[in-house]
Amino acid sequence: MANQFKIRSESPSRLENFSDAVFAFSITLLMISLEVPKNFTQILELSDELIAFAVTIIPLFIIWQQHRLFFRRYGLDDNKILILNTSLLFIVLIFIFPLKFLSLFLVRFYSSIVFGTQTVFGTMINGEQVPMLMVYYGMGALGLVFVFSRFYKHALNKKVELELSPYELRHTEYYKRLFTHLCFIPIISIVFVLAIMFFNITIASIGSGMLYALTGGVFAINQRWLTKVSRIND
Repeated sequence: MANQFKIRSESPSRLENFSDAVFAFSITLLMISLEVPKNFTQILELSDELIAFAVTIIPLFIIWQQHRLFFRRYGLDDNKILILNTSLLFIVLIFIFPLKFLSLFLVRFYSSIVFGTQTVFGTMINGEQVPMLMVYYGMGALGLVFVFSRFYKHALNKKVELELSPYELRHTEYYKRLFTHLCFIPIISIVFVLAIMFFNITIASIGSGMLYALTGGVFAINQRWLTKVSRIND
């Protein structure tokens, strides 16, 4: 059909199989980091860990799904893709534990506010370290969306070889634009943290996290662009 992507990779390549193994290994690393509880207090603590684990694997699953769709749609397997894919897997492996730590921090932080449980400050992290945690998170998020933007830029460079249809060309451009624009959100968050943390740690920490709400606006703007372009071409 004209208005859908052609599947150019029916069966996973060795590169995809290796990537799937790395994603699976990342989830395994998260699971084996959970300790078997020895008393009820540890069971309660494990509940926090399980919630944080669930929160962590959601973005990991989204990354894997985007990775799977790209390779099924374009079937690219050249040196540029090898470099980009290796970079993506490296970021996933080094990003997964800070992401889980941030998830666990947020779960226990809100739990301390709602249920009066033990505060996370002084146990998990010191207050002055939170801004740098957000910087660390922002760098990981920036790396991931940047690599995906390069994936789609490379696909556009191969449009003649791939024989992309007008529909595929529009949507490939859409994803390239989307991931490129998403790069600005962690950059803005990191700059905000570094600029404000020396004046007010609390504002720097909370504000940097709230800036990620701009993600919805980026999706809306690019979806509007895609709708406009599709209407003109159809």
